Amino acid sequence: MTNEEKFTAIIERLKMNGQEFDSAHISTMVIIGYMNELAELGLIETAFTMTSAGKNVNSVCQEFDWKPSDQEIKDFVMAMVDEQDRHGFIFILQKYRDNKQRFMDEYNKFKQSDSEKS
Repeated sequence: MTNEEKFTAIIERLKMNGQEFDSAHISTMVIIGYMNELAELGLIETAFTMTSAGKNVNSVCQEFDWKPSDQEIKDFVMAMVDEQDRHGFIFILQKYRDNKQRFMDEYNKFKQSDSEKS
């Protein structure tokens, strides 16, 4: 599916649930979902918490493999994250978006290596 087809399918599904979003809001919900997942893993702290409606949107987006673009991630971080933390958040969110399992494997390897040095 193209991104346009994915977007159309997501919008149609959300309309059935009485929710309407545009692509920027959908990407924002996915990014907040990433941040919530990373916070639950103890990797970051976030001021964002997803409501059940947000979790529903995120679930539909995951079903259709909706991924925010690099620019959408950058725009979100620039607007929501303190300046000194922006580069790190952009990096983490892009890596997590691209391959969650590889990101977690690399993080766990780093964490284990770091603990062995202590």
